[in-house]
Amino acid sequence: QWDGARPTRRAGVFLALALEAGPFALLCAIMGESVSATALAIAVAGPVAEELAKIAAPLMMLEKRPWLFSSGASLAGLCALSGLVFATIENLVYFFVYIQDPTPEIVLWRLFACTALHVACASLSGFGLARAWRRAAAARGAAEPSLATPWIVAAMAVHGAYNALATAWELLAPGA
Repeated sequence: QWDGARPTRRAGVFLALALEAGPFALLCAIMGESVSATALAIAVAGPVAEELAKIAAPLMMLEKRPWLFSSGASLAGLCALSGLVFATIENLVYFFVYIQDPTPEIVLWRLFACTALHVACASLSGFGLARAWRRAAAARGAAEPSLATPWIVAAMAVHGAYNALATAWELLAPGA
């Protein structure tokens, strides 16, 4: 199977996963936000759900058919792209649904800081998935997704720390 995977099939799988991963993650985030808006949910549950959702499709494909990825870098890139798609859609939702008349400062912050956060966190997870892929490719066998766990947990921790700091800033900032 490793030697028989055609480049066109790999490209098709990459495209399908790229189109699916970001919107799926946003759907999970919206469903999660409807449950609770407590500080614990914002700093822990939300980041855990979002980071898992952004990589869910690539992770499942890695587990079932790792040979359909051409390299660890393509897998990491796919995760980064998922983060970018997620951030773009999330920003649009914030600009047109959640925030009435967002200020230019909020727009710039969301476009740069929040987008960078989502891409960076998804990339961290992607590095872990790439690690698992490289091990599977070297053995020409099944992938061990558990090898990605430290990277995925790091992505969740970074995202959770950002959310905690942003929430504290919002609550404690002068004139808030």
